[in-house]
Amino acid sequence: MNPFTTAKIALALSAAILFGLGIRTDIPALRWAAIGCLAVAVLLRFLDKSGSQR
Repeated sequence: MNPFTTAKIALALSAAILFGLGIRTDIPALRWAAIGCLAVAVLLRFLDKSGSQR
């Protein structure tokens, strides 16, 4: 697994955890942090230039 894939998975999992905590505790800052993590994970999808062309 390359570093970009690892980063995307880690960011997506942290976003899911933060969002769940934000919903459960009703803290909007956690939900916004989750949205930010997910946005970075999605942006990393476009930066993945590992050389594998599909």
